[in-house]
Amino acid sequence: MPPTNRACWLIEVAALWLLSAWLTACSGQGQGQAGAALHLKQADFRLQADAGWEPPPELPFSEPEAQGTQEAQGAQAPQDPHGWAQVPLPHARPRSLAEGNASLQAAPEVAWYRLTLPPGLPEQELFLYLPRWQTIGIVAVYVDGRIVYRTRGSRVWNSFNRPLWVPLGGSNSISNSNRSAGAEPPHTVWVRMASQQGVGGALSSAWVGTEDALLWRYNLRRFVQTDLISHASAAFLVIGLFALAVGLVRRREPIYLLFFAVAVTCGLRNLHYVVDDRPLPVPDDWFGWLTVNALGWAMVAAFAFALRVHRKRMPRLALGIVTLVGLCTVLTLPVPHLLPHLNAILPLVYIAIALLTAVVAISGLWASWQARSGEGMVLFAWISLNIPAGVHDLLLQNYRINIERVYLAPYLSIGLFAIFLAIVYRRYVGAIHAVELVNAGLENQLAARERELTASHEQLRTLEREQTLAAERQRMMQDMHDGIGSSLMSALRMVERGQASTADTALVLKDCIDDLKLAIDSLTPADADLLALLAALRFRLAPRLKAAGITLTWSVQDLPPLPWLDPQAALHVLRILQEVLTNILKHSQATAIDLATESRPAEGAQPACVVVRIRDNGSAFVPIANAPHAAKAGLGLANVRYRAEALGGHCQWAAWEGGGEFRLGLPLVRGRS
Repeated sequence: MPPTNRACWLIEVAALWLLSAWLTACSGQGQGQAGAALHLKQADFRLQADAGWEPPPELPFSEPEAQGTQEAQGAQAPQDPHGWAQVPLPHARPRSLAEGNASLQAAPEVAWYRLTLPPGLPEQELFLYLPRWQTIGIVAVYVDGRIVYRTRGSRVWNSFNRPLWVPLGGSNSISNSNRSAGAEPPHTVWVRMASQQGVGGALSSAWVGTEDALLWRYNLRRFVQTDLISHASAAFLVIGLFALAVGLVRRREPIYLLFFAVAVTCGLRNLHYVVDDRPLPVPDDWFGWLTVNALGWAMVAAFAFALRVHRKRMPRLALGIVTLVGLCTVLTLPVPHLLPHLNAILPLVYIAIALLTAVVAISGLWASWQARSGEGMVLFAWISLNIPAGVHDLLLQNYRINIERVYLAPYLSIGLFAIFLAIVYRRYVGAIHAVELVNAGLENQLAARERELTASHEQLRTLEREQTLAAERQRMMQDMHDGIGSSLMSALRMVERGQASTADTALVLKDCIDDLKLAIDSLTPADADLLALLAALRFRLAPRLKAAGITLTWSVQDLPPLPWLDPQAALHVLRILQEVLTNILKHSQATAIDLATESRPAEGAQPACVVVRIRDNGSAFVPIANAPHAAKAGLGLANVRYRAEALGGHCQWAAWEGGGEFRLGLPLVRGRS
């Protein structure tokens, strides 16, 4: 058996053992006086004819008459059914099911019990304590001839399971039961029991004494018989509501909804054990139908719960159980057609519920044994205890055993629900443990995956650095080959052929130096600022233009940033503008150059861009296909167009009334190349 089930079983056995020990301790044997408490084990008994349901404010007979009758009859049972006779307590009048159909409006059967108090009682305020009385009717208590207490609730579902606590005051009235200073102690206590015809009645032994001597007995009995049941039912119902909330969220796990069903049905079953003097919120017939059938509903819920516990399907048996419980529920409905036959139907219903309990217990034990479910074994073993407990309660209800015993069914309901709670708790803890194991496994997998990703990331970074360095080396080699390398090769050939003059050689070397400076400027971070890049170009080329007698004017305006302007793109821009300015310097005979910038918004299919415009006052260069000068400038023109397209922009040569013009358009957002 699992540790949780073993602990649950030991706790419940210990609780039942403590309950039995308490009952043994509280069941006094013999009549006597313990300290300030008097335990009365005998009383005078009398049946009264032609009496009504409502108790009169005073005795309907005189005390001398009652005393004389007692002296005349002595301890022998009288021949007159209305005379007094001495009876032992507890005392019971047998129940007759054949006469149980009498209406509550018919004349009752009234029984009187007279308790004679001996002299020498304490002068303190005295109380009457009855562990139990039971009947269908009204109970009233008289002290020295005047009424001091009567039941006020339902005649059928009355406070039979609650101990009776009545102050025996000197004023002998319901409204004021406190004993007056100097008043004599009470001499005689009468208990009037007006019962429905044929149902009989029972009265336990009586205790009379001071509050200090009896209150602990009364409180202990009340706690065991009513408070424990009501508090446990309320607590279980609250837990059941929590299970209902969980079940509505996790509908794939109906065990929580079944747990709620068990909590509600067990609470309904125990209602009639905890009712008091207050009127019921529903009619007596419907209240009885609810509490009687709640036991069958609880068995159905328990059986369905257990099937989920040991995960075994029994569809035919489940259908038979539900059908039987449904039939009992319908046959006991308090409707006009069934109500007259209810007393004949109820014994059959009790037999059916007993058979149902036996079938559920035996089948559940067998299924749990096959499934090797310790939880199921404990659950169905506890359910099987309902059979002897039901026999005990039925005997107690029919006054066949000592009326001072307690009803066992509600405590079995408490134990049943405690087992359910232990099972759900164990499942909950097991689920948490499983989640923790899954989380630990996921954490290990995640850590391993992180290590793999870290290693892959390092490899990718290494490859990226290598590719970047290789691309940068290739770019620089290409730029040196196309720029400085080409100029140096031209100078070398001129020198080798003897065609280079000093001026030509100096010019070529200056071009090489300009190319080198432009390559270095392209490596400087531009921070997406095109104007800063143009300023670096002006700084490098202004002395050369000035030496050639060309005036450079600067007509720029603020431009939006270009996020794509990296060193490679910056070198493309510088090479384009260098090529254009070099061509103007060599071929246009211009004396003035104007460099301007502007920002253009998007127009139609054309995206937004920035434009760099270069104007000169020399001869205009307009490339035209098959034109004679197109072949001469073909290589430089092709390089300019290639670089502009690489930047995602466009270039254009045009003429104006004062000379030539070149425009370079650069996009604000560069698409993938």
